[in-house]
Amino acid sequence: MPAAPARDPLVGAGLTLGQLDNEIPTTTDDARLAAIGAQASGIEVAADSAVADLTVQLRGVERQLGRVRPAHGRRQTAAERQAQTALLAQKAALQGRLGRMQALASAAGDTFSRAAQRRREGFTARVFERSPSPVTPAFWTALVDASSADLARLEAMVWRSWTAAVSAPEPRGLAGALVGLLLAGVIVFPVRRRLLRVGRTLGGRAVALGGFTRAAVAVWIAVIETGAPALAADMVREGLGWGGLLSPTADTLAAAVVGAITWSAAILALGRAFSTLLDPDPRSSAERSVEASGAPSKAGRQPARDAHVIRTRVALWAVAVVTSAGFVLGQVNYTVGASVAATIASNCILSLAYAAVAALILVTFGRGRRARTEPASEAARSSLWTLISLGLTLAIVVIVAAVLSGYTTLASLISGQIFWLSVIGAATFLLLRFIDEGLGAIFQAGGRTTRSLATLFGLQASTVLQAGLLASAILQILVLIAALTLAVTPFGQSGEQLLSHIGQFGSTLQIGKAKISPFAIAQGIGVFAFGMGLVHLTRGWVVRRYLPVTGWDSGLRNSVSTGVGYLGVGVTLICAFSAMGLGFQQIALIASALSVGIGFGLQQIVQNFVSGIILLIERPVKVGDWVDLGSGVEGDVRRIRVRATEIQMFDRSTVLVPNSSFITQNVKNKTLGDPRGRIELKLTIAKAGDAAKARELILEATKANTEILGDPAPSAFVDSTGAAGSVNLKAFAHVASPRDAYRVRSELYLDIIDRYERSQIALGGL
Repeated sequence: MPAAPARDPLVGAGLTLGQLDNEIPTTTDDARLAAIGAQASGIEVAADSAVADLTVQLRGVERQLGRVRPAHGRRQTAAERQAQTALLAQKAALQGRLGRMQALASAAGDTFSRAAQRRREGFTARVFERSPSPVTPAFWTALVDASSADLARLEAMVWRSWTAAVSAPEPRGLAGALVGLLLAGVIVFPVRRRLLRVGRTLGGRAVALGGFTRAAVAVWIAVIETGAPALAADMVREGLGWGGLLSPTADTLAAAVVGAITWSAAILALGRAFSTLLDPDPRSSAERSVEASGAPSKAGRQPARDAHVIRTRVALWAVAVVTSAGFVLGQVNYTVGASVAATIASNCILSLAYAAVAALILVTFGRGRRARTEPASEAARSSLWTLISLGLTLAIVVIVAAVLSGYTTLASLISGQIFWLSVIGAATFLLLRFIDEGLGAIFQAGGRTTRSLATLFGLQASTVLQAGLLASAILQILVLIAALTLAVTPFGQSGEQLLSHIGQFGSTLQIGKAKISPFAIAQGIGVFAFGMGLVHLTRGWVVRRYLPVTGWDSGLRNSVSTGVGYLGVGVTLICAFSAMGLGFQQIALIASALSVGIGFGLQQIVQNFVSGIILLIERPVKVGDWVDLGSGVEGDVRRIRVRATEIQMFDRSTVLVPNSSFITQNVKNKTLGDPRGRIELKLTIAKAGDAAKARELILEATKANTEILGDPAPSAFVDSTGAAGSVNLKAFAHVASPRDAYRVRSELYLDIIDRYERSQIALGGL
């Protein structure tokens, strides 16, 4: 019978760990944190060793209990009962001590992990802090010195995970693993394939049905190809967890593996979705080759096209595998509580691997673009690809330079951001395309939805189209906001740390209560540039998409589009000043300083600007109006600018008139309000006896002209008498627009002269 266990040598370890836990949050010194981690690691190693010894002793006691238990049908002797009682007591004592040692080892591991995490956070927060470069001996010396402790912790983690797996209850453990694998297989193969078959069926119709179907099929493929592997991996994890095969540490790593599988599936799914969106032909390359055999021009492009597809898939697989492995490695470092040296080494390896994969992507897509022979599509995407390739090349150069120079945290940050932002950008583009195409198809002109809503709510078709466009814009804005939110919380959540440390560069300039730093100025300029870009896009969307379906006249459209531009510029300026650290008080101070300059030399500009705003709001003059300002300035209003208004003269020349002239001077607007034009006819007949007949012929001619309005009705009068018995007649008629008056008046004169000749009425006293 084994001897009684000796006194626990780790009795005071719990109190020590409590003291260390209280010290970690307030300690900033890296050396002290390293000492705390070493002390906690020592306690953990001792506790793990005790757990191993106690496990061996417990198994020995269980074997002895099996020997003293009576066989089936045999009575137990008194000696056997006494031995069994002693062994059961010893087993209970061992189990109690084993539980305490396991709890102590877990607590020590948590303390070490918190200390290591605190050290890593301190190192990571110092984005621009330089560490030993991989090309220097100091890097490898630190890594070798820390390797023994890191390997010991890794072995302890593996041992605990293995112990938990082999100690799982049977048959529950095996059943959980089998059920998890079975459900994963069902999800990945029959369920996923059946759902994708639906997508392929729609994809076969996508060519004929247009953009919305292609976008819908692409989103469907992305969701299925991402969700099915993720759900299958989670089913395996849940099955292993239900069966008791996973320790807490193993469950954490299993969650990381599920996340890595989801990430890889998302990359591959987005690649396939984009291939569907850009080339929706669902047939295989062999089928397309057979069809292309009758068309030499297509057949010649097919092998190059298929080769590019294969290269693209290989590149996407490389991205998925490398980035997923990097994610799992980072989680292993976190779970194990790896040393700073190991963390730096991991950052170097992953950064260089990410840079290599990024270079592979750059080369693959660059070769694919050169292999294409569609110049029209190439020209449409050339500028965007040039910008992306330049940014990617710059990022690769910076990553390699940062790794070699020792700025490993900066290299890790940039390399992780490349693929994080790429996935966000691809998913955002896909969703924006789906929303735009989807709502465009639902609210299309003459469509069933448009007619139904117009009938149900008594709306005009143009109102329904406006509502559809506004709904599309709101949804797309929400998607963009979500994408920007994800973009600033990337892998490792270090984007904010980068911005905070970039802000430390440069001195601060104080103007009164306002503090302006070079970074704040750059930030304000960036906000202004970004805001002006948004204003330009918003105004372009309003002009191209929204206003055409409103049914408004051109003048109101110009007022709305210009007002949107003014409002956007104003909001952008406020946001830019706020980003620079200038509040409303500081803005008011700057405005008061500028008022001196306005008083001396800018009053005319401000006056014209305010007059332009009044013109846009009151609309006494709008785009398309026919105005006469006197002094020979008469023509059509073409555009109302910030300072002046463009007027196109009838000789096709353009006159720029200050906006204040329309407010402070008399302006004749011939098309304001009721835009009907009045025609005045003057005729002289030779004989007074023909006056009644001549007046009747004038009225007949005006009524016969289809462009003469019936309300007010045409009228004719004897204006005066002349020498030798002549009579002067005057007639009035109205047309729909003043622009038609001159032409219609000429037509009436010709018709009246013809009627007078047929009726033998002489003109002009002849």
